[in-house]
Amino acid sequence: MKIAGKKISLTTQVFFAMLLGAVFGLVIGDPMMKLGFIGTIWLNMIKMIVVPMVLVTIITGIISQKNVKSLGRISVRIMSFYIITTLIATAIGIAVALIIKPGNIANFTGLASQEVSGSSSTTIAEFFTSMFSSNMFLTFASGNILQTLIIAVLIGIAVLRMKNEDLKTTIINGFNSLSEMVFSLIGMIMIASPIGIFFLMADSFAKYGAGIFTSMATLAGTYYLACLIHAVFIYGGVLWLSAGINPFKFLKESAELWIYTISTCSSVASIPVNIKVAKEKFNVPERISGFTIPLGSQMNYDGSVILYGVVLVFISQVVGMPLNLGTMLRIILLSAVFSTGGGGIPGSGIVKLLVMVETFGLPTEIVGIIAAFYRLFDMGTTTNNCLGDLAGTILVSRMEEKLSE
Repeated sequence: MKIAGKKISLTTQVFFAMLLGAVFGLVIGDPMMKLGFIGTIWLNMIKMIVVPMVLVTIITGIISQKNVKSLGRISVRIMSFYIITTLIATAIGIAVALIIKPGNIANFTGLASQEVSGSSSTTIAEFFTSMFSSNMFLTFASGNILQTLIIAVLIGIAVLRMKNEDLKTTIINGFNSLSEMVFSLIGMIMIASPIGIFFLMADSFAKYGAGIFTSMATLAGTYYLACLIHAVFIYGGVLWLSAGINPFKFLKESAELWIYTISTCSSVASIPVNIKVAKEKFNVPERISGFTIPLGSQMNYDGSVILYGVVLVFISQVVGMPLNLGTMLRIILLSAVFSTGGGGIPGSGIVKLLVMVETFGLPTEIVGIIAAFYRLFDMGTTTNNCLGDLAGTILVSRMEEKLSE
């Protein structure tokens, strides 16, 4: 779309679609509810690509690690940091949402959870058995995300174990090509997002009224509080204990980075800035930051998993479906696994959030509303992700320095 010869960014289009949808929903009312199916079609298009996206991102993520062993000690340390902080991040998101209870303030009258097969009485054996598919095509057709993840991991490992290097290279190139195609399709779907979001907003405001603003503000406030706690106490705490860097000094010295991430909402675009900050502010050599920060842009999604935790608890509170301990542990583990892949791909964040919500049997309607406000959340996810990349890089650099002393 262009105005006066200038192309309007997709973000701006979505913003105006959100505003117009809200106005139309409030002013026109019921007639806009009858057109809500157009927004539903857009959501269905996103759901359509979920299984292929999960499959190719996990497989390509595994096969791209084929040379990690050659990097030895640095690789093990940085990946351990990313995995551990991701698990902690999800737990923080869940804990903060449970304490603040933003869903109890939200107003989405009439929204109900989907019926979930399996109850809290499910045995450990049944839980683990259900993770493994007996028919991968049936798994794909039914949209079972957990089984799809396991299948993708097994295929990725199988590719790495192939003996014939020529055939192995062919398979790797094939999956990389499929990955490009899938995310190209996601890009096409996201082009239609202003239309989908307009009708979703109009439908939602016609149903629930202006109370949605309060609901989104409460959700966003809870999310950003969880991000701040994670940045100060986890990143800052680790650096304070390991390198003697004050948490608030860390945030101050990394200002150039987080100002950039708030503006761009892109982890990939922020890589050069992150490497620059690591070198100039924290004296990290580029031989370390040049590996750990790009790896983090594809592997470290602390900001994203905090959002998963907060949103899942939020929706469960809205519909009155408490999450038991077992479900919360599943959220933590599945968030950590599912968050990887798709780094820097526009729209992948909301797609993954939609999948997480659907996986736990919660209504996806609220995710459509969140999609309209996603820029507000995306600023936090990108910033927290990149601060995690920087913190892990500084930690590994200091550990390497101690070994050389």
